[in-house]
Amino acid sequence: DIRQFTDATEVLQEGVMEFVNSIAQIVHMEVHLLGGSANKNIGDAFLLVWKFPEEITMHDIIKCLVAGEPQGDNCHIVSGVADKALASFIVMQAMIRKSAKLREYSNMKELRERMPNYSVKMGFGLHVGWAIEGAIGSQYKVDASYLSPNVNMASRLEAATKQFGTKILLSGDFLSCLSKPVQKKCRAIDRVTVKGSKKPMLFATYDVEEENLEFDPDDPVYKRPPIEFTSSKVAYENLFEEHPDIVGISTSTPEFLAKFSTGFHYYIRGEWTKAERVLKQCERIRKTRAGHEIEDGPTQTLLRVMSESNFKAPTDWEGFRELTEK
Repeated sequence: DIRQFTDATEVLQEGVMEFVNSIAQIVHMEVHLLGGSANKNIGDAFLLVWKFPEEITMHDIIKCLVAGEPQGDNCHIVSGVADKALASFIVMQAMIRKSAKLREYSNMKELRERMPNYSVKMGFGLHVGWAIEGAIGSQYKVDASYLSPNVNMASRLEAATKQFGTKILLSGDFLSCLSKPVQKKCRAIDRVTVKGSKKPMLFATYDVEEENLEFDPDDPVYKRPPIEFTSSKVAYENLFEEHPDIVGISTSTPEFLAKFSTGFHYYIRGEWTKAERVLKQCERIRKTRAGHEIEDGPTQTLLRVMSESNFKAPTDWEGFRELTEK
């Protein structure tokens, strides 16, 4: 989803098509290079799909979910696909930051007057599950697409990124499909029920910060088509440790992840006074490479939720809350 798209559309008017296509060029390219496919664009939103090989069944995926991590040959195939899906979303944000064409929009006077400090940004939701693939329409118009409650869930995850102040939201099911080393780079940030479901769902994120990227914005290479400066054409043995954009844009240290995890588990257990004490230490721990403090959205969200009841868990607290906004 492209952030602040309505405002950008009103400012750019007929120029919005070129704006969206410039972003789509990066989104579609990175998805393709990392094993996925772009299904459709709907205004400011992209539906992106990673299909498992034919030999992978829902039984294989369920085994990963039950175990909480990939185990066995088929589960490692599952984690390979999941790792690439997450990696593509991380790399897209780095590529958007580097693109000279998209930086022109960030510097456009009209956009900055409407939205001070404007820059092109996106939000992402990732979920895993079955979907029906096929042609939808009539003799007048046909689209190839996917129908499933799992598609709707991915959309809801993306929408919730704004509530949590994060750029990427992962469902607990998707988190369980990631390889163990990549899971350790993510963090669980809440446990909720969404509209239309009574089953609690874990929400997780992978922390990124575009300001962390080290590159020369005046290098003429970034004025070229994105395929000429992407690093995703290389076959990495360890994607999350070797891809320069993933390494460059990531922000969370093991120390921060451990401290947040402690506060989060106090929150889940209903020990909200302890959770408050630990999470308040997490609010501004994250920093950019330049030393600037990063206000941590997930931390602030949990503190706000607990503050509404004076940091005392409800008597009927069962370790999750209802996500009231769609």
